[in-house]
Amino acid sequence: MMIDSHSHTKFSHDGRENIDAMIGAAREKGLMYYAVTEHLDRDYKYCKKERFIRALNLKKYYKKVTELRESGFGDMYAAFGVEAGYSEKAAKWYEERLANYDFDVVINSIHTMHAQDAYFGKLFKNREKDDVYREYLDLLTESTAVKYDYDIIGHIGYITRYSGYPNYTLCEDRFADRIDALLKNIIALDKCVEINTHIRHPEMKYLPEKGILQRYFELGGRRVTFSSDAHRAEDICSNYFLAASVALEIGFTHWTVYKKHTPHDVEIKLN
Repeated sequence: MMIDSHSHTKFSHDGRENIDAMIGAAREKGLMYYAVTEHLDRDYKYCKKERFIRALNLKKYYKKVTELRESGFGDMYAAFGVEAGYSEKAAKWYEERLANYDFDVVINSIHTMHAQDAYFGKLFKNREKDDVYREYLDLLTESTAVKYDYDIIGHIGYITRYSGYPNYTLCEDRFADRIDALLKNIIALDKCVEINTHIRHPEMKYLPEKGILQRYFELGGRRVTFSSDAHRAEDICSNYFLAASVALEIGFTHWTVYKKHTPHDVEIKLN
């Protein structure tokens, strides 16, 4: 049975379809677990161009979540939560507010550095790969220590998708110490790493890179989940079997999914 731990609807600034359509599509695809995790990008408030992006109306979203929960979803568990875009300035805001909402799952992710979303590319202009990547890994490690409740570390390696460096990979010896520091923190905190297949890069199909996933497993990490990061119904569970095959090849046997922030194991299967 398939699962999907990360998706967005029109409640998010970049979602394409309404929440009812996304949930309906997930049920039609036979998912046993499907999570809506809307963008809660408070970090954008402190950015330049990005601060004008429409923010999530948290109260309106949660009102809809409450209504949906009352209706039921048959054999599928529909989980609801947010993707909290980390920055030091945004962290306090999340800490003060997220505890007020009875979410199933929170994804802790990084999109922005130096008040810019890596998506737009300017972050990398006139900067060496070593400096940018080391700073990114340090910021990821810093984000694991936030005080608000989160469950999943989102798309490790996000910046590699947009860096434009000919050799884009994070899997190099010069970054190994920082990658280990990050992964050891994740393991010590009992958090989960997602395999995210929403990739816009000609040479990548998922993040984190396989070398990072292998190192995570070597260090003792076992919490991993599948995330399509779908913004359209047709993309729900996109490349699921690729991610499942990679996970099984490395040695993972179960996905982790979250219900009211409690982890549950789901066997990874290819049929």
